[in-house]
Amino acid sequence: MQRMAAADAASYWMSVRIPNDQFLLYCFATPSISIDGCARRLLARARHVDDLCLRVHDVPATADRPYWVSAEPDPDQVRVDTTTRTWSSCLDSVAGLIGEPLVPSRAAWRLHLFGPVTDLPVGDDESVTGVVVVLQISHALGDGRRASQIARDLFTAPYDECERGGLGVPGPVRDGGTLALGALRFPGEFVTTIRRGIRVARAGGQSNPGKPGYPLTALNRNPGPRRLLRVIVLDRERLAASGSPVTVAVLVAISQALPRYLGDGCTRLGVELAVGRSDNAQARNNFRNVGIDLHLDVDDPYERARLIRGEIDAARAADADPARVAQRRVSEVTPAILARWGIRAFDLDTRPEAVTGVTVVSSVNRGAADIELDGAEILFTTGFPALSPVQGLTHGVHGIGDRIAVSVTTSPEVMPDVDRYVDLLRAGFDTPRR
Repeated sequence: MQRMAAADAASYWMSVRIPNDQFLLYCFATPSISIDGCARRLLARARHVDDLCLRVHDVPATADRPYWVSAEPDPDQVRVDTTTRTWSSCLDSVAGLIGEPLVPSRAAWRLHLFGPVTDLPVGDDESVTGVVVVLQISHALGDGRRASQIARDLFTAPYDECERGGLGVPGPVRDGGTLALGALRFPGEFVTTIRRGIRVARAGGQSNPGKPGYPLTALNRNPGPRRLLRVIVLDRERLAASGSPVTVAVLVAISQALPRYLGDGCTRLGVELAVGRSDNAQARNNFRNVGIDLHLDVDDPYERARLIRGEIDAARAADADPARVAQRRVSEVTPAILARWGIRAFDLDTRPEAVTGVTVVSSVNRGAADIELDGAEILFTTGFPALSPVQGLTHGVHGIGDRIAVSVTTSPEVMPDVDRYVDLLRAGFDTPRR
């Protein structure tokens, strides 16, 4: 058993209120064996990936943070759909899966295989037929970078049929032990929280105040239960032609598409960007969300890109601000029962006056294109950041090898004309580059 880090426990508890499962989608060419055979091998491979042999154990009465406990991967966690479908239809099916969140105390991940899928986009006006594999994984199990590594481990693990066996402790024994440990831990954590909270108050006056939020737009409202997914697949070289990093190039395209979609009156827009931390934290979720201004007042796209890149660099550097470090240290020791109470008490119904960004962007490089599915090469990979009561549009930026996929996640309640926005975004990538 391993006690959850504070950030991972917060993600787990928040998922009850705002589902935040990650959906890592990988498109492969046609494998050399049947899709059912691929599924059997992937289940066997999962038994060799430590992170896929875990589930959540809740401590009674929230006396402590949850624990990760061993769990043998179950055949029900790998699901196969052999219906022949188009890429568009496949995205609709994945959108439906988003409405079926995991219960991590039963299973922290699930795998979905679709095939054959036709019209898979692989570049400018090119499409092929292949297989789509979607890893649905609890956010508590890892942030975008860690989840991507888990997926890579899954595709590269051996596929012998061995079972790990001997995993786990009887439930009543585990309940009693973790309850007692939590009760013993509470007094010390409570005192330490107060001490560190005082340090935060003292450091607060010296810290950077942070940027003001952005006014709400038509995108910042409750998206409802349904989802719409779209994906643009690009060659890395096409984005690199601008001279900017991939994430910056995508943000510039968003900065051109968003005001055109929203219409007149959009003079100041920003995005909420997930930025990974470089420190060796124990938490599986080692990132924070920062507001990045899109600098709509600057017409020149290259100057706009330079300013956006500077903001991202500044946001990374600001993570070392003493007040922010002190705040993280408070969160690391806050007693579980108080932390969960705070999450339960968080008001999701009242719309705020401002948001960190009018849309969310998550960008992850998933490495070299050296993974395969039983002889089928990887074509591209993408993902779909979760929506929230005040975020009705998110973007994913995922690269593997020489291909970059930019995803759009929204709902018919927020963006019924999503294809119009996608066309505007695609036009942003067609802007002349240096």
